Amino acid sequence: MRTIILFSIFIYSSWAAGQGASIVPPDIVISTFEKQYPKKKAIWNVEYSGKNDDIIFEAKFSQPPKLVAYAQYDENGIFKVYKVQTPLLKLVKKAQVYLKTNYPVKSVKQVFSVVDNVDKKRYEVGVIKDSKFYNLIFDQDGEFLKKVQIK
Repeated sequence: MRTIILFSIFIYSSWAAGQGASIVPPDIVISTFEKQYPKKKAIWNVEYSGKNDDIIFEAKFSQPPKLVAYAQYDENGIFKVYKVQTPLLKLVKKAQVYLKTNYPVKSVKQVFSVVDNVDKKRYEVGVIKDSKFYNLIFDQDGEFLKKVQIK
């Protein structure tokens, strides 16, 4: 009985230790992030882009005042995208009109201002409709481009 209890504790502690594991991107990715965003502490995540199984490393960090920001890099440390939370009222007026016309106010869950590696700006708005989560993509002028189902 004692052996079973010790074995159970060992298995549980191994599982619990594995839950706290963090992702460590390659050194080139970390150094690029640190040059671009000095003094920022990042929580790293890995995503697969779906294009040729490219791996994207995403750094989540805070930007003043109390906003969440993300920076994405490929495995060679090349910057891909920066996005930061934006209040709905700071969204381009044309996009606000589109949202007001097509979605109830409570369905809008998150708004991000996005800048890619060629300084092209766009907006991503997360909405829920019919119990499904969508990202609505707008260009820098607020023109609706596309809707992508996330969940």
